[in-house]
Amino acid sequence: MELGAYVGYSGLRLAGAVGAQRIHNEAWRVTSLEVDPIHVCIARHLLNIGGRASLAEVRTGQVRDLLPRIMDEVGEHSIGLLFMDHRGTRFHEELYILERQVSLSVQMDTIADNVLHPGAPIFLWEETQPRARRCADIWSLPEFGSEGMIEDWMAFERYQPRP
Repeated sequence: MELGAYVGYSGLRLAGAVGAQRIHNEAWRVTSLEVDPIHVCIARHLLNIGGRASLAEVRTGQVRDLLPRIMDEVGEHSIGLLFMDHRGTRFHEELYILERQVSLSVQMDTIADNVLHPGAPIFLWEETQPRARRCADIWSLPEFGSEGMIEDWMAFERYQPRP
């Protein structure tokens, strides 16, 4: 599951990883969520020309509105990878929604991009505390910005259900 498709590049790459495993099964799909309908059209087009439309889909709308319906469709413990690359101030809230719906599989990988710029302060605070049951690793990566190369952070954690 990808939260924030933008123009579909990461969805294309994720679908390529699924395709490389030769898993053509409904259980192994990439679902990307994007709020901007223009970006959805571009992302869908990219998946089509990349030959990955059978392995990935892009849905339009706000994550908080789309998650309950998707979880009704796919069932409990169905998300094996969560890539969050949309609105960092909501990362922690959307992780809570997925936890409440028991959608996250045990040992699922969570990757959050742009946690320094524009930032995901609550997510970072909650997922990097020493007392937390799970703890995110933070990677510093150069990212192209309007002022040239800037430092940004990406967070990775192996999901463990909260007590």
